[in-house]
Amino acid sequence: MSVVDILRKQLIKLQKEREEITLEKGLAARDNNDLRENFAYDYWVSQEELITARIFATLKEIEHFYSTYKKLQHKEVEVKGFRSKKEAQAAFEEGLELYAKQYKIK
Repeated sequence: MSVVDILRKQLIKLQKEREEITLEKGLAARDNNDLRENFAYDYWVSQEELITARIFATLKEIEHFYSTYKKLQHKEVEVKGFRSKKEAQAAFEEGLELYAKQYKIK
């Protein structure tokens, strides 16, 4: 299993945890209209912030991995962040079309 696979699995796990925490936070808010004294809500807010920080840290690890990987190949690379899956698929398809056009592949 590669480093990228490990980081991808970690990121998916963290995103699922954040979804569960967000649900719990919503349930705690629903159970008590006065959120200033809702300790359960405060707990879930802090848990959500913690998971969100871990997700951003994992994304930074992935960014670091790819930039280091390219530097080891003596190539310049600038990581500008992450985009949606839809945008990635569109970029990939555009790359395939450009490749096919350049090398005259159908």
